[in-house]
Amino acid sequence: MDGPGHGPLSSRRAFLTRSAFAAGGLLLLACGGDDEAPATPTGTATTPPAKATETPRTSAIPTASATPTAAASAPPAATPALTGPTGFAYPIAGACMPAGDQLMPNAPRTYRNGIHEGLDFYPGLACAPIQRGTPILAAKDGTVVRADLAYQDITLALVQELDARTKAQGFSDPVTLDIYRGRQVWVDHGGGIVTRHCHMQFIDPAISVGVAVKTGTVLGGVGESGTPEFITAPNTELHLHWELRGGESFLGSGLPPATVRALYQRVFTR
Repeated sequence: MDGPGHGPLSSRRAFLTRSAFAAGGLLLLACGGDDEAPATPTGTATTPPAKATETPRTSAIPTASATPTAAASAPPAATPALTGPTGFAYPIAGACMPAGDQLMPNAPRTYRNGIHEGLDFYPGLACAPIQRGTPILAAKDGTVVRADLAYQDITLALVQELDARTKAQGFSDPVTLDIYRGRQVWVDHGGGIVTRHCHMQFIDPAISVGVAVKTGTVLGGVGESGTPEFITAPNTELHLHWELRGGESFLGSGLPPATVRALYQRVFTR
């Protein structure tokens, strides 16, 4: 990523703003940042906690097995049915799917040599009013398996260190990504499915590891923890970064944008 030691930090937002694209004749601007990885409560590069037991990939999409020949008159094969988890509510009241593929899984993040692994709910780009402290809700019944109650904010020195490491390696390692996710709460929904709630401003006092939550339980509030802009440009990266994980991967990994969007539209059925 472009850190404070390598030019204006606004380049992070500029990258996404430049990623305007035409969809159905409508020009959409994806203007915002992201971060993806489990967060480190101390802001120190430590190994992320163990995750739920891996289960078969939830993002697998069946493919048609037969291809008609040029002379065949039979109708084309039916589009394979989407598979994956369902029955989730949006993690912010009144929210909808983020506007623009740059806020969805698999979107490129060239400024840090990686890809996006979740959904970003930004003010003005996800239907619901979003500001600092907007309640973040459990999307489905489950059990809290991570809550960064002792989280310490990142420092400018740490951002510069991580930026230099990423440039030297050519990629962002898992520990670096975990730090960039900021303050987090993870909820295990059973069957190997875990949701991650990142960049939180605070965690609700009732939330801790082992607590059972219901759909709509308040987990905390929207913030920008873990983002470089938390230090260099406060209040410019307020958003919820939300991930749906199955084992070691995220739902929709490696799939084209249209399929990913369809998968997540199927996820949010409550």
